Amino acid sequence: MTLPPAAIAKLGLTYLTQINANLANNSNVSTDVFLATILWNGMQRNVAVLAMGRRPLVGTALLQDYHLGIDFREGGTVLVDEIL
Repeated sequence: MTLPPAAIAKLGLTYLTQINANLANNSNVSTDVFLATILWNGMQRNVAVLAMGRRPLVGTALLQDYHLGIDFREGGTVLVDEIL
């Protein structure tokens, strides 16, 4: 997960470390990593959050064994259903 640094500061996330992150264009940037605790499917999970960018980005690791449906428009619906 990535969040803008201002959002991380507002949430008061715990600092973990600094890493070199490899971006989609194959460039590398140094970024701070923070810890967030989220509630996912009724269980608390610790998630690493990279401090970068202007918009939040969510990875797909938590979606294993789930179906994701997204309406890509402003105010669009996002559905996450467990695959039984």
